[in-house]
Amino acid sequence: MAEKVHKPSPKEDHKPVSSEPKNPYLDSKPGGGGGSAAARKNRQLSFVEPGTFVHQANKMRAQAQLEKLKREIAETVKKTGMDAELELVGEGAIRVDPPPEVEWWDVPLLSTGSYADIDTAALKLDPDQGSIITVYVQHPVPLPPPVEPGAPAPKPLMLTKKEQRKLRRQNRMERQKEKQDQIRLGFLPPDPPKVRISNMMRVLGNEAVQDPTKVEAEVRKQMEARRQAHKQHNAAKKLSEAERRQKKIQKLIGTDKSTIHVAVFRINDLSSKLHRLKVEHNATQLQLSGVGIVSAIQCVVIVEGTFKALKFYKKLMLRRIDWSGERVQAPQDDENSDSDEEDKNDTPVAATEGGAEPGAKKNECLLIWEGELKDRQFRRFRIHQCPTELKAKELLEGHNAVQYWDLSKSVVLASQNV
Repeated sequence: MAEKVHKPSPKEDHKPVSSEPKNPYLDSKPGGGGGSAAARKNRQLSFVEPGTFVHQANKMRAQAQLEKLKREIAETVKKTGMDAELELVGEGAIRVDPPPEVEWWDVPLLSTGSYADIDTAALKLDPDQGSIITVYVQHPVPLPPPVEPGAPAPKPLMLTKKEQRKLRRQNRMERQKEKQDQIRLGFLPPDPPKVRISNMMRVLGNEAVQDPTKVEAEVRKQMEARRQAHKQHNAAKKLSEAERRQKKIQKLIGTDKSTIHVAVFRINDLSSKLHRLKVEHNATQLQLSGVGIVSAIQCVVIVEGTFKALKFYKKLMLRRIDWSGERVQAPQDDENSDSDEEDKNDTPVAATEGGAEPGAKKNECLLIWEGELKDRQFRRFRIHQCPTELKAKELLEGHNAVQYWDLSKSVVLASQNV
């Protein structure tokens, strides 16, 4: 049998063999980007957590500070001559005595004097046997302070007008006496004589006799100069319009604004325009904030401000305003409403000159509550017309003041009991 000869297939590639050394960084595969996958591995990014280096730096600073403190302590001990007793160990380190085997406060509770064989039976917990553990609380004895506390600062005295004038007079005399002493010692030149027409002949003497006309003109010129200097001094001390207004406001409302005082008033009828104008205008002048509610159920005025301003406003509401000038007509029965309809249209609600109408109740203002708050609940004072109770409560809920309405509603005026 004849041998079969192997013939190369046309699909086989005949690649020329290169004599050059193989490049490990060259990828012969299609799409390769360089060396082989086994030779080169992908390196992943390693992130450092925020604050790592800051923490390391803080530890280094603390360690350096501790070493510095140890060196300072060691130098101090060497200077005082205690290094032999304390037996310094290491560089500036001080050896501390080890903790005791039994703490001194546990010694009375241990029968054997050791923590090794401690048990409940060994503890002396029976009060009858003299145990120091009882149901009572031991309070330490108060020790007096090492230094006596200083005396409180004296409060300034409130002087009367007469005492204030006397004090100013004494201070003025002291200043004048000091100035006279300086003139006697030669530190200040003497003041020129204060010449007037009345003392011209006595002060000037021969000069006034020689030329009286010239001397009189000079004296009048000096008098006018003094008058102008006095006017300029007063003009310099005079307050401007804004400063004068601010001074008047401070006099009315006071200077203490740390505590907010609140007052709640209840009025039978606040439908009068004159009364509403007085209530609102005075609250604005005294820089009070709050609200006035005019309703068919009740009329409530809530104001808040300084103590002095509220003092003026209470005097206005309770004493100065004549609430009895307006009368509130009492409700009539249903059976008489038709017959008296024409009389109601012709007769005004206000009281007549002869006195109050029959069946009318007195209009008055009553202070139902006053107290203090930390902050204001309102920005300014306004009067609102609320036809229903729901509308009034919605208005007060926005300022967290509904409790004032409920309090006013629960109060019964004296006039309603008559």
